[in-house]
Amino acid sequence: MRIFGPTASRRPAPRTRMRAAARRRDSAKAAARRRDSAKAAAHKHREAGFTLVEMLVAMVLLSLVGLTLARFQTFQLSGAANLATAAAARLEADNLAVDVLAAPGAPSGPTTGVGSNAGRTWHYSITPAQSPAPATMPDLVQVEIAVSLQPGGPVLARRTVVRGRGNPVVAQ
Repeated sequence: MRIFGPTASRRPAPRTRMRAAARRRDSAKAAARRRDSAKAAAHKHREAGFTLVEMLVAMVLLSLVGLTLARFQTFQLSGAANLATAAAARLEADNLAVDVLAAPGAPSGPTTGVGSNAGRTWHYSITPAQSPAPATMPDLVQVEIAVSLQPGGPVLARRTVVRGRGNPVVAQ
């Protein structure tokens, strides 16, 4: 056993001090790691789902997109229906123009009537007018044809034909 004299110090040896400092450092690092892992776990827990505000914003955006698409589809369907109606009106006007050209003579006065085509009832008016060039072509008659869905309603199709007077057809 060794006995230290009065000059001996109670301080541990330098190697022991280094070990103690390393232990303190290691325990501080371990504590920091524990804190970091606790923060990371809490952070992961917070990021695991959506908040109520995020869900409400997402629902509002999706509903706006849905309403916009529904409105666009409505416009598309009404546009397609309008195109089908206009095409059927043009077909009726073309049929009336053929009838005017095939008649033995031009109509002598305005005529209105009702026709049926493409499953619809069409109202038409046939109006004769003077020749486009009466001085040079007095024997020609310009005939205006207008087709609508209702009497006096908006005209959906219009045709103009020019034909010879022939034997006049009396308006009925």
